[in-house]
Amino acid sequence: MTTGNACEPLDRRGRWIVLLALGILLAAPYMMRAQSSSAEASEATLEERVKRIGKKLLCLCGCNQILVECNHRNCPFSGPAIATLRQAVQRYESDDLAIQAMIQQYGTAVLAAPPAQGFNLAAWITPFAAAAGGLVAIAFVLRRWSRRSAAAPTTGAPIPDDPAWRERVRQEIERELGGLP
Repeated sequence: MTTGNACEPLDRRGRWIVLLALGILLAAPYMMRAQSSSAEASEATLEERVKRIGKKLLCLCGCNQILVECNHRNCPFSGPAIATLRQAVQRYESDDLAIQAMIQQYGTAVLAAPPAQGFNLAAWITPFAAAAGGLVAIAFVLRRWSRRSAAAPTTGAPIPDDPAWRERVRQEIERELGGLP
């Protein structure tokens, strides 16, 4: 029994309460550090998403650079646009929804690559169609040239197989050379 003296030992339940309180006090800084590191990790993840999505968007200040790579000092567009993008990334879980929010605010001109639909589909198809057309034209021209050179006659007259003619040519050559070695 306790008589109310402060120096008397605590009963079993009191000891556990004191140990639990000490444990909480000792663990509190570590728990706070863990919460701050998870907040830092989520902030880093947020910035990674902003950079990843920002690489799909253009800066509309006139430089036509990627939004997160605009190197203009005090750019009037990239700073506010990145802040808007950061808010959209925080608001939406999907990258596509964040991009749609940017399109709603700034229009399709903010996209680095045109969407593959409608008239913009021509921007995707035209380079490949032009390359294919060029290859077909080159093949056509080469085929024509090869046929033309195969059909063209030889430049010299054919040599007859007449032995008398050959003898006459040999004598003319000897006479022209005049006995040269």
